[in-house]
Amino acid sequence: MADWIPIALGRDVPDGVTRAVIVDNREVMIWRGEDGMAHVWEDRCPHRGMRLSLGFVRGNALNCLYHGWQYGAGANCLRIPAHPDLTLPPTIRANAYAAAETGGMVWMNGDSADPPPLLPEQTPVVSLAVEAAPERVLAALGGSTAQPLIALPFAGGALQVGWHRAHAAKTMLHATGADVDIAAATAHLRALRQNLEQGAAA
Repeated sequence: MADWIPIALGRDVPDGVTRAVIVDNREVMIWRGEDGMAHVWEDRCPHRGMRLSLGFVRGNALNCLYHGWQYGAGANCLRIPAHPDLTLPPTIRANAYAAAETGGMVWMNGDSADPPPLLPEQTPVVSLAVEAAPERVLAALGGSTAQPLIALPFAGGALQVGWHRAHAAKTMLHATGADVDIAAATAHLRALRQNLEQGAAA
């Protein structure tokens, strides 16, 4: 993974919340502390492999549900409840991805040094799962897999649609817009999804 990928609408990850996401068959999770920053990590505690998305946020730290290991915003382990006096080595860390929030979406990046895109703020509309391959979905929307965002006109205005591949035959769409009728935009996207899924099943 070398590019920035939009993986969720920012409004769907409020302060103090964790959210599991599948990105190109990778299990990742998003969490947001009280400082408002969104973090994207592998959805696995380095201790016993428990899903960190099942954990809980306290302040600006994430606690694993299984044994309560606590990780700071920098992904370093801050505390092990069973060993409160232990000096923790810096090698105990969650696997973090670069994360950014722009254009109303949370983005992740695996290994590129490029900065995240700078986009104007948009009103969140809806995230939808489409049971069809990204190549087919994006062709129907007038985009391509080389583009992380697609401008999608509809009767009530224009949408900015980010996407990511969940699995080979499942595409996630994240739509935002400026001065759009959210109900009409949502209905438009759901109708597109229905057409794509019916075509894939035919």
